[in-house]
Parts: sequence; C-alpha cells; structure tokens
Amino acid sequence: MSNAPRTETATPKSARERSLVKVEPHRWALSWWARIFRRTARRWTVKSHVRKFCRPLTTEGTEKLVGLEGPLLIIANHTSHFDTVIVLDLLPDRIYDRTAVVAAADRMYRDRVKGMWHSLRYNAFPITRGGGREALAYSQWLLHHDWSLLIFPEGKRSRTGELQPFHGGPALLAIGQLIPVLPIYISGASDILPPGTRDSKPAPVHVKIGDVIRFEEGTQIAEAKSAMEEAMKTLASAGN
Repeated sequence: MSNAPRTETATPKSARERSLVKVEPHRWALSWWARIFRRTARRWTVKSHVRKFCRPLTTEGTEKLVGLEGPLLIIANHTSHFDTVIVLDLLPDRIYDRTAVVAAADRMYRDRVKGMWHSLRYNAFPITRGGGREALAYSQWLLHHDWSLLIFPEGKRSRTGELQPFHGGPALLAIGQLIPVLPIYISGASDILPPGTRDSKPAPVHVKIGDVIRFEEGTQIAEAKSAMEEAMKTLASAGN
C-alpha cells in the first residue's frame, strides 16, 4: 500500500458554490395569499421601483400585449438584475398574476431569508445552472398548470451588453408543451445596476416587445433555440 500523500483535484469555486445550494422551490409562493400580496404590493415592489430608476422608460410594441393570454414563455436579454422588474412592470395584470420568474439558485438563493423574499415578491424560484433536464422539472410543471415563465435564455448577465448564445433549456420548455414565446429586448438596464455593483442609479431604458413565436409539434430544440435567438437579435438591431 503506497504511503504517497493523496492529491485531490480542486473543485472550481463556482461549481463548489452551486453544489452547496440545495433549495427546493417555495411552492407556497403560488398560494392565494402570496398572489394577493404580489398583486397588492406591485405598486411598491415593481412599479415605483421602475419609475424611480428607469428615467425615462420608453417602450415599443405594447400593442402586442393586447388580448394576449398565458401560459407564455417570456424571454428577455440579460444585462442587469433590474431586468426582472422591468419585464414584470410591462405585463398586463392577467399575465403578471400568473407569472413565475426563473432565478439562479447559486446567485439569488444562497441566503435563505433573501431567497424567501424573492419568492414572495416576484414569485421567483431557484434553478440550478447547468443542471440539465432535471433542473427544468418545476418549470415544466408550472407551464403545465397554466403559469407563465420569465426566463433569461443567456443564463447569466452579459457584461458587454452584447447578446450571448442561448442555452437549450428555454427552447426545450417551449416545444415540450408548445408554449408561445414572447421575446422582450431591454436596453439601458445595465446602466442602472451593472454587474458587480450594488447601488442602483437612474438611467434611460428602452424596451422592445416582439411578436409572439409559436412552434409546431415536431420542432427540434436546435431549431427552436435558433428562432428565439434570431427574434432577440432582430429586436436588438431594429431602429439602431
């Protein structure tokens, strides 16, 4: 038996941190009382927050929300943690009331109390980045039970403002139950709360709402992902 000292392969810090985050979705966030709280508190937790920091907030394509019903897969580009409240601010009450927000477990749910607050305030729930299809199980359950989802297909915030390649998970969710996809492009949010900072500051924000994407049965994941990326690129380039 060898007396040589054992050497252990170092685990990357980000992977180690993710492995330590074992958080199940707070299903109580779907309860009637939690929904009433969000509906009542929306004025302060979402709208006043947006009015304070998005100065001015301009939008294109709001007419595309008229008559739109859920469940939807709402996708948006991601440059700031402020992106979530901007999208939630735009949604009609009928959609907002039944929308859940996909949040990175290793980022938003590392602290138990803060995680519970995210769940209550935004109906957010944790998902393990890089967790494969198993990590999408709760998302699929929500869509099956007529909840819309807000998800950022890039998976993490862009530090340059440029669109990053989409992950396949959102495409899998869309084609799994043939859920319509609503693309939203946000510019300017990175100036409010850039990655690596904690203090928000006012900045102009412009939002473009795209046409709903509908997939037919038999659509492949790669095809759906490509269509979603192209829709977002079109919004990003329109008017520039």
